[in-house]
Amino acid sequence: MRQDWLESHQRRVVPAHCLYESTGQAQRWLAYARAWAPIHRGRDYQQLYERAYDLAWQTIGNAPFDYVGYGCGDGLKDANFFGSMPSPGQLETLRLMDISASLLIEAYQRLQSLKPEAWVVNLASMSDGLFQRSETPQRPLLLSCLGMLPTLGHRHLLPFLTGQLRPGDLLLLSANLSPSSNPTGRQHILTQYDNEPAMQWYAGYLIELGLPRDGFSCRATTQDLEGVEGGFRIQVMAHLKKELSLSLSGARINWAVDDSVDLFRSERWTSNGLRILFQTHGLQCLEALESEDQEEGLYLLQVADG
Repeated sequence: MRQDWLESHQRRVVPAHCLYESTGQAQRWLAYARAWAPIHRGRDYQQLYERAYDLAWQTIGNAPFDYVGYGCGDGLKDANFFGSMPSPGQLETLRLMDISASLLIEAYQRLQSLKPEAWVVNLASMSDGLFQRSETPQRPLLLSCLGMLPTLGHRHLLPFLTGQLRPGDLLLLSANLSPSSNPTGRQHILTQYDNEPAMQWYAGYLIELGLPRDGFSCRATTQDLEGVEGGFRIQVMAHLKKELSLSLSGARINWAVDDSVDLFRSERWTSNGLRILFQTHGLQCLEALESEDQEEGLYLLQVADG
């Protein structure tokens, strides 16, 4: 992870996990999420998740299963999911994974009655070793990946997740949607990333690196996602007004005045464009739930036959 951090920062690109990793950044992210994340924005979104959980339980039935929360954050969504578990004895193993030790502690505390394993991992590494499973018994796996697809990106995350699934396993995936890719629609979406709590979260990382708050400015824009129908990326760039020089294991990072730093990225898709991506990556959509405003989607998926 250290080498990845070094090489990325030398290219002036901040890896996604850096914005969540420290205790301070985790708390700034929580403040932003509680103000702007769909699940906190009203009862309609909460009911969307509740319906998705119910459908997942109907599909699992009473069979024993294993659970992985990939990017569990503070564990709120995982705790809500297990709050409606029909048969408590059917859960065999529960593994929680996140880059932030601070958030993972909160997740563990929420779910400690289920005796979870808590793993601090670099989610962006997408290592197959995280999902080592015994051949026998072949219990189904429910892989929950809520909130990760927008920031880790479809090009890397979807093939990785598909590769972890066996026949009979389930993937519960959330995605940020856009009802329209026209300029007006994009501007509406952009406000969710260009607001005071969000800017405090982005800026917090650079301040922790050693830049003063007046040493940079941040700007959020959108760009098309190449090859994805109606998809676009939100990107936050930091323009430096003061230089920064860091040393790590003998290597140096030098950012100069007027450099631009790629600070944050998040993807949005239209409903149709996302379903095409699922098919492209060998995923069969069993259930799809999308908010009325077409800004949030929850999907129950499995590997396609053949």
